[in-house]
Amino acid sequence: MKKLQILFVDDDINLGNLISSVLETDYNCQVHFQNTMIGIEYIIKDLKPDIIILDVEIGTVNSISKAKEIVENHPQIPLLFISSHTDDELITKGIGIGAYAYIPKPLSIPLLVTYIKRFTSESQQNKFIELARYTLNLNSSELHFDSVFVKKLSPSEKVVLELLMRQPNKIVKKEQVIEKLCTQSLETPGMASLHNIISKIRELLKLQNTIEIGTIRGVGYILKCEE
Repeated sequence: MKKLQILFVDDDINLGNLISSVLETDYNCQVHFQNTMIGIEYIIKDLKPDIIILDVEIGTVNSISKAKEIVENHPQIPLLFISSHTDDELITKGIGIGAYAYIPKPLSIPLLVTYIKRFTSESQQNKFIELARYTLNLNSSELHFDSVFVKKLSPSEKVVLELLMRQPNKIVKKEQVIEKLCTQSLETPGMASLHNIISKIRELLKLQNTIEIGTIRGVGYILKCEE
């Protein structure tokens, strides 16, 4: 059985080591524990965790604002907040940015595991996008057609195709595409680069004549798909 990949961030090293040990020993998980938010975005991209567990306060840093960026950049990864602070305003703020749950300290490990299992099970359903007999695996970046492997997409190709597949028959503005590419790669792509990415994706979609990418001049793109 594949082990769940968990990113656990808390400034309490003793608690982090204890939780990591129990989850790995008793619950078949692989835990990456760290006690700072330093390099968190790079760690997420490299680890590709199934779930993120984040303390509301890491040292003197309130992690809710950073968590908002994480949720926006990685909406497919469930994020759980843990905290010794249980006032309504903080809980509301944490859930409001897109966290799946807010778990009070001291932590009950069985309760934590229940949340982990619940939300990782639900997130499995969001790891694939299916449209017009194409399937995009968001974890592996592999594109399949009728279950036959087509290509492992580059990071940029995956970002653009995911945006289009999530909004079939709707205009996706080029600014939205560029912003997403910039967020994922930390680079700002030029229009020539974007046109090149779109051209490559168009070639991949030629296996099905009911789907194609249209260009709305000066505005953006639309993934036309016959129902």
